[in-house]
Formats: sequence, C-alpha cells, structure tokens
Amino acid sequence: MQEVLFEKQGETALVTLNRPQNLNALNTSLATQLADILEGLEPEKEIRTLVITGAGRAFSAGGDVKEFRQQQDRRSYILELTSLLNRCISSIRRMPKTVIAAVNGVASGAGMSMVLACDLAIADEEATLNMAYIKIAASPDGGGSLTLTRTLGLKKASELIFSGRMVNTQEALDLGLVNEITSSGRAVERALELAQGLNQAPPLAIAASKELINRALFYDLQTHLEAERRSIAYLGTTTDFQEGLEAFFQKRLPKFKGT
Repeated sequence: MQEVLFEKQGETALVTLNRPQNLNALNTSLATQLADILEGLEPEKEIRTLVITGAGRAFSAGGDVKEFRQQQDRRSYILELTSLLNRCISSIRRMPKTVIAAVNGVASGAGMSMVLACDLAIADEEATLNMAYIKIAASPDGGGSLTLTRTLGLKKASELIFSGRMVNTQEALDLGLVNEITSSGRAVERALELAQGLNQAPPLAIAASKELINRALFYDLQTHLEAERRSIAYLGTTTDFQEGLEAFFQKRLPKFKGT
C-alpha cells in the first residue's frame, strides 16, 4: 500500500499520509515517499497550492514509536528518519506555493511540527495538537522548536514543549497555531476551498512573499533542523528514552532518572 497518496485537483495538489492503522505515524518508508513527492512538486508551475492531510482519524501521531522500540541501533535510525523529515520540512518552507495543513485529527510530535511548518492550517473541530516528545524523554524535531517558539514566543512555547499537553482546536486558534476551525469531517474540504481561492492569487507575488517571510522568521532553518536532529538522536540512546517507550506501551507513568 502506498504510504503517501498524491492527487491533482486542478491547480491544487492533495497529499495524504496513508498509514491510518498507525495514525499516520512516520517511519522511513512514509517519510521517504513524502520527501520525494514534496520535492517533486517544488518546480511544478501548474500546481499553485498544496494541501497536506492524513488518512483516517489522524493527521499524524508523529514518529512511529513501535519502530523506535525495535531498533538495535536507535541513534542511526533516528538520524535517518529525522534526515528524511527535515527534507519534508525544508521543502514545505522552500517551495514557492502556499502549503495548507488540513488537520483532521491528532497531530502529535513530528505531526505537529509539520503543521507548524505549513503556511496555513485548517483544523477539524475535534482535532488536537501536542508536542509529545517530552513524554518519551525526547526533544523536538522537524523544526518544531523553532516554528513554535517564533509563533508563540518563549513562555508559551516552553510550556507546550516541556509539558507535552494536548491543545484543542479552540486554543490552537486563539494561539495562532491554526487559521480556522471547521465542523467535524470538513477539514480537507475546507482546505481545498481555501486553496482554490488562493489559486487566483498572483503566483510570483505569493512566491516572493513567502521568501520574505522565510527571511524574517526562518533564516536559520537548516542550521536549526540539524541541531534538532543531533539532539533527538542523542536522547534516543538514553535510558530515559527507553523508559519512556516502555511506559508508553505499558500504559503507565514513566520514571525518568536523567540517564
């Protein structure tokens, strides 16, 4: 089964993460397919807007913790996965098109980082977002610590990263993490409607405006992505990370020791 679906709807591309049985958790296969699709879309002039969503009841639950648990060389695996994720995030920010996240359910960890990287976000009224990394003794990846901090500022970003708590759609709207809330089941439909309107905008002006936004907010994105990648790869070797994984699967509170 294709783990990323791609469909052209006129001048809009619809990209769907397609591991619904795993809440569209990111593994190397999905991340590779997504990176290849996004990079392939960058130069396509007939595509003016892009909508990213997830199949089933989630946008993405983040990195696939089942695969983390199975790795003997966890550091190498995390370095590989985050390298692929960083290709996706870089492409979203680099492409001269409007990228819209249609958040149709939970967006956790790397899933939330991907939403943050998009230019706009439409959320289902039942969607939730959280920076889940702290729950397994990990640090953010996918640019999340950069995009969240520059969206919210120091205090609120620190709260969400350090706690890993869930944010509902109303709070996400109030904080500026999403642009609009839709009724249940309409996130993709509304994102496509928004995309169709944006398809009438002058493409060169959109591209220039996005480049200026990148210069203002994300001028150090590549350096930051690499710093995040090395941080989470190191933490993946700690006993706290292993304890976080075991606690997750045993459905209990973890006991972190700082080792």
